[in-house]
Amino acid sequence: FIVVRKLKAAIMSGAYGEPDWASPGASSAGAAVTVDAGATASTAAVANQPSTGGKGKANCFQRLLSIVNLILCAGMMALGILTLIEFKNGMDISEAFVATYMILFAALLALYEFMWWSTIDSINKSMRKNFGFLYGIKGKAAYMIFVAFLTIGLESSIRWLRYAVGISFLVDGVFHMFLLCYKPDLVSSYKAPTGGLSNDHVV
Repeated sequence: FIVVRKLKAAIMSGAYGEPDWASPGASSAGAAVTVDAGATASTAAVANQPSTGGKGKANCFQRLLSIVNLILCAGMMALGILTLIEFKNGMDISEAFVATYMILFAALLALYEFMWWSTIDSINKSMRKNFGFLYGIKGKAAYMIFVAFLTIGLESSIRWLRYAVGISFLVDGVFHMFLLCYKPDLVSSYKAPTGGLSNDHVV
């Protein structure tokens, strides 16, 4: 009889397995796995949600910088034009050349900023080919610093306007470099205009 009982117990344990109450750790382990899986799924869903707040702030800040650049370009063009108007025969002709270059440099930067707001494919393609340094924060900052010293060095012009425009360009260029080095979250999403370029040439 003892042999028959052992045989029946072996058959029952093979067919039905041990009950939950016989091994309490098994039930709690299964529940824990289920909860962990659900928590992981919910965490992944939250992580995959786009963070629109920071991106919107960065885009707004970039628009503000572009508007400031356009205002400075207008000031520089006005300074160059006024210098040419006041040009006299006794004035050093090099000052007239510097004033002309100031107008051209200001127009170039202003044109880029307009392309950033509303791209014209043919113009943007030509500008990117010849003035590609403007299509990045670092290159544009260096350009503005260079133009600032050019403006301050223009002697035959309206003194207060010369210093106002020159120092403003210098501060603006240094501020761009500061953002690039210490606040990259505000300019890392900056995208230069790509109109007129194929996908293979977009950098």
